[in-house]
Amino acid sequence: MQGRNAIGQRRIGRRRLVGQSAAAGLAVAGVGHLGVTRSAARQEAASGILQMGRESEFQPNFNPMQVATGTQTQICDLIFGRLLKVDTDLNLVPDLAEAYEISDDATQFTFTLRDDAVWHDGEPVTVDDVIFTYRLAMRPAAAARQWGKLSQIAGAIEFNEGASDEAAGLERVDDQTVRFTLAAPNVAWLFGTALSNSLMWILPEHILGDADPAALDQHPFMLAPEVGSGAYRFIDYVPDQYVQFEANPDFYLGAPKIGQVFLQLAVPTTQLAQLESGQLHLMPRMSPRDGERLQDDPALRIEPAPGVGVFQIAVNNERFPDKRVRQAMMYAVDRAALLDVVELGQGRLVNSTVIGPEWATYDDLDDYAYDPGRARELLAEAEWDGSRTISLTWSQGFQAIELAAPVFQQQLAEVGITVELAPLESAAYLQAVVTEPDFDLAWFGGGSYGMDPDVSSAYYLSTTWTPAGANTTHYANEALDELFIAGRGTPDLEERAAIYHDVALTLNEDVPTLFFWSNNLIWGISANLAGVRPGPNQYIWWNIQEWSLNEG
Repeated sequence: MQGRNAIGQRRIGRRRLVGQSAAAGLAVAGVGHLGVTRSAARQEAASGILQMGRESEFQPNFNPMQVATGTQTQICDLIFGRLLKVDTDLNLVPDLAEAYEISDDATQFTFTLRDDAVWHDGEPVTVDDVIFTYRLAMRPAAAARQWGKLSQIAGAIEFNEGASDEAAGLERVDDQTVRFTLAAPNVAWLFGTALSNSLMWILPEHILGDADPAALDQHPFMLAPEVGSGAYRFIDYVPDQYVQFEANPDFYLGAPKIGQVFLQLAVPTTQLAQLESGQLHLMPRMSPRDGERLQDDPALRIEPAPGVGVFQIAVNNERFPDKRVRQAMMYAVDRAALLDVVELGQGRLVNSTVIGPEWATYDDLDDYAYDPGRARELLAEAEWDGSRTISLTWSQGFQAIELAAPVFQQQLAEVGITVELAPLESAAYLQAVVTEPDFDLAWFGGGSYGMDPDVSSAYYLSTTWTPAGANTTHYANEALDELFIAGRGTPDLEERAAIYHDVALTLNEDVPTLFFWSNNLIWGISANLAGVRPGPNQYIWWNIQEWSLNEG
């Protein structure tokens, strides 16, 4: 479909934009000088109201340790700071840390904090807040979803299990410096999304210092997190309507130019109507069809960008332990045709979640070309019970899934697998898939797999099963675990490429999840909104303090 229209002509290659990625730079020792300082002069007062669309239903949990959706991630990004964050092109850039250093053997990560960061109540953000946040997240009662990365800190497991009162690898060096020492090398320790990120949102010790980790979700602060350190302050949440924020004039990266932000919670069709009418300034996850239809609208900018996530179905491996059944599901679906129908070809088929950067892409994997006959053969070999009905769930409102699911259902029926479609509201979906796993198949999309191949480890290591980790499939393969540990343990790109080739081959054969594609991101942006930088980073608001509105 290339060349059909401007959207098609502007398809952007991930390899060109992501390139070697920051992973290559972090694979060797070095100092990351992230010197960005606030101007001594106060910027002009913020003004205007920014309206952004988000999913209509999300679990109203403002605990940064329990983040599992894009809406929750955006809320935390607006309210809180991390040591570092990721820019448009997936490079690490300053946040609460102004500099960082990685040791030669990639076991020590040292961060120098800014001296001008304050909480929304005026208290200074300190190294003690960083230490407090990580200690809290390592407690078993906190059940932090980032545990897969945090468990790699030296002494974290002993601290988590109560065998030690301290995590030896979490060190307060001085008033401005914190150091993390890992139990084993990991050149990719800084990469990942909310569920697999070592860069926690930092919490205020002066407010949560006495909080019970087991009851953190019910703490008044987590119901209304009015004191953060981010670009915006939390003001209000009205279920099924909006989340409201107000500009933080003391933000350490510069006072925001826009006075208020509303995340309008609406289904995609409503978001689209609001964008076209001018009520909404930014719509994430626009469908390719809508992007094509609106690309010539002078009131809008339709911005396609390459994604680094994966559109996939988690298979509960405890219920489907025979990989032949999972392979049969792959062969049963015409993924290429589905990509054209659902995304108008805006993406590429993938056959594992190891999809980048460029040095970690492989062309010798089984491509699972559409082959219903082969699917039936595999099901016969596995003695599949044709009378069995299985359930497919997803979070309601995900347009691509809602287009693809009926086709998936029909094509699996043609090879002898009966699928019941069972979408759930966001909170119920998270409960069924993450917090209290009880599902057959769960469809989702996103992630940051293209940043570094180790990102996949959070989702497939046998030590990171949900609810404590991010492995929703409950897949376990000790040989794969060893490969992940070896791959993250060397800074040599040739060695890493060879190791992750084996990782990709293993995932490709075992199919713990059903792999579909990595799709492009399409943003709908009002022509009145300036400063937005679309790119492979799905968290487009990373520089929101620089955005401005021109609605005069």
